[in-house]
Amino acid sequence: MNFNVTIAGEPPTISILKKEFPNIEYIPLKGYRIKYPKNGMFFVLKIISQIPKILRAIYNENRWIKTQLKDRRWDLIISDNRYGLYTEKTKTVFITHQIHIISGFGNIPDTLLQRIVYNKINKFNMCWIPDVQDEIYNIGGKLSHPIEKPHHTKFIGPLSRLENISNQANGPILILLSGPEPQRTVFENILLKQLNRIQNEKIIFVRGLPESTTKIKDELDVEFINFIDVNSLSKIMSEASLVICRSGYSTIMDLIKLNKKALLIPTPGQSEQLYLAHHLQEMHRFIARSQETVSLAEDIKTCRNSSTTMLKVDFAEYKNALREIVEL
Repeated sequence: MNFNVTIAGEPPTISILKKEFPNIEYIPLKGYRIKYPKNGMFFVLKIISQIPKILRAIYNENRWIKTQLKDRRWDLIISDNRYGLYTEKTKTVFITHQIHIISGFGNIPDTLLQRIVYNKINKFNMCWIPDVQDEIYNIGGKLSHPIEKPHHTKFIGPLSRLENISNQANGPILILLSGPEPQRTVFENILLKQLNRIQNEKIIFVRGLPESTTKIKDELDVEFINFIDVNSLSKIMSEASLVICRSGYSTIMDLIKLNKKALLIPTPGQSEQLYLAHHLQEMHRFIARSQETVSLAEDIKTCRNSSTTMLKVDFAEYKNALREIVEL
């Protein structure tokens, strides 16, 4: 089947996607523009203080979609964690890996926030979760498998844009930075100070800066790359002997697809990443360390000697979900 696809998003996101999909229509849509603190201790408080702004953004994007549908006819809208893109005029799908809320303030706030979230999710025709349905052997743990789920939940299997294009897995160590500022820079500076302690290892350091042209002076056996396209990332990660990265859900799905050993270092204060890192270490999938205590030289040795086991999952399961929604 052939489809006309439109992607809506913020200009920085659009500029990245255009490089991968140049022939698709793009239209601007303002995001939630959440600001993050430099100190991870204040992360949750910072997010809570912005809840009124987030709710206004959800209201505005719902008005936006209604305005757009006056002049356009979209047969299907897939919303990637945008709570306002629902409408009765066409089929809508909400996609998220986190339907259980972990605020960091205990069960009562978590329950209240989850009710608010479910109220929004239930306005969509379907909720897709990029995880396996198995209650024990899954990726997201209680984030994606709470006791009570939205009534229209469907597990579509994990998603990854990467392909395993190399049988060689004894290549360099890949350091993969990602995520919002200022923690991206904080994390980068911590790692840079420790690189000289790593002996006899080739390292590729992807900084996660798509708009940057600045270069780091290389006095070590390290290749610094500001930003990398999907094909190059597939090759480098496929060949990497070890990956050092954040414990974001998308990155974890990439690691599982390419069957990579990894050292996970969650963003301080981000309860979702902290939980995922702990959960996956408990399941013997990866090794996890905190940003404050990471010691690259020692932790790399630990990862090398670890006997982690990778989850075997089907990364093509989403096609069945797409086929079903198209038939509707």
